[in-house]
Amino acid sequence: MQFTRDPSGTVEVDGETYAWELRRQPQPKGGNVWEGMAVSLRHVDFKREAIVQFPPPLRPNGRPDVEKQRVNVDAVRTAIASAIAAGWDPASRGKAVVFDVDADGN
Repeated sequence: MQFTRDPSGTVEVDGETYAWELRRQPQPKGGNVWEGMAVSLRHVDFKREAIVQFPPPLRPNGRPDVEKQRVNVDAVRTAIASAIAAGWDPASRGKAVVFDVDADGN
């Protein structure tokens, strides 16, 4: 696993280069509900975005981890492949598409 504290970067998936950018760190949504980290993805040659939302990280005692999270670059690669398999076409036009993924990017 490769983790980074950088807020953006590029990864290669199936010979294509994709740019990723951290959009949101985990944050409380209200009550005891938390939102996880969100990362925006796009092909470097096209503008159509996909936003992948990871689940909030939990500590061993079951409470949310409120510290800043590092981005798992391997999970971003897997999330790109999962978004494409789910129907995201980075070469098409339109609004950003939102996908919920698990902690591994599936």
